[in-house]
Amino acid sequence: MANPFEKMAARMDAATIRSMSDTATINGNDFAAVESHFVAEMGPVVGDGLSLVVFSDAYRPRRNDEVTWKGTDYKVTRHQLFNNKPQIWIE
Repeated sequence: MANPFEKMAARMDAATIRSMSDTATINGNDFAAVESHFVAEMGPVVGDGLSLVVFSDAYRPRRNDEVTWKGTDYKVTRHQLFNNKPQIWIE
């Protein structure tokens, strides 16, 4: 059984999905995702970009995955884990 912290984290994820997520279609499959922008203060190293945190254990990100987000088609340019969830950068 999950410990109290894991239970609380799962409840927080469910609340985030319910209140903030939209559907991202990645390689033909739908996933709940939350949009993330970088602030300009990060400078030329990062710049202003669009990333998504995908709330799914089933999604395994790869470069060039096809993503449809809010009616626009993108490709994954890079990825990393954010709070044990895939975070993908799309262009």
